[in-house]
Amino acid sequence: MAGPAISASVTVAVASNFLTTSQALETAFEAETGHEVTLVHGSTGRLYAQIVAGAPFDIFLSADMQRPEALLVGGLAVDTRIYAVGALVLVARDAPEDDPAELLIGQRVALANPALAPYGAAAMEVIGSYGLTPDQIQLLMGDNVGQAASIFVTGNADRAFLAAALLPKLDLGITVFEMAGRHMPVRQGAALLDKGAANPVAQAFYDWLAGPTARAVIEAGGYEVPT
Repeated sequence: MAGPAISASVTVAVASNFLTTSQALETAFEAETGHEVTLVHGSTGRLYAQIVAGAPFDIFLSADMQRPEALLVGGLAVDTRIYAVGALVLVARDAPEDDPAELLIGQRVALANPALAPYGAAAMEVIGSYGLTPDQIQLLMGDNVGQAASIFVTGNADRAFLAAALLPKLDLGITVFEMAGRHMPVRQGAALLDKGAANPVAQAFYDWLAGPTARAVIEAGGYEVPT
């Protein structure tokens, strides 16, 4: 009797901030191997909850290391590693001030929900670092940093805390303030999940992420890669 067919595809749950870069990785991996990559994107918190509930993902590309490590401790993943380090920026439309703190007070500011998205948590760190409290700002929250960008792009907010990797998607004419040093580094972690451990293509993709082709794609997407 014939044995079970080996899967020729991998399903990857990816944090929204990394979607564009993961699409470039998908293209490169498929071109090199002939295997198929299926991407499922959303906020880190929601994807984590889906994995805990039994969602059939092979690999999780989170926007933090906390949740991949929690999956490893909980027996839902077999390996984790940092695959990228992101940067948070504050973007402003019609900015009359050079002081980011002055640009925030009383303004409509889009950000990712800090309970669901690490870039949102980093944004709250930045707000606190300027000595401000949330009630001094009109905070408009999306589930993820991609939704925060949409709130800003559509004109429903005049400021936004976004992943630097999203800047190429924005129109010119905005002012960008780097927030380095005002929040903990956004170390993004990959987890090889239990289901993926039994899938040779998932193992191949997970290993490939640490190789030179993937690292070049990640850096081109606006991220640092671990040394």
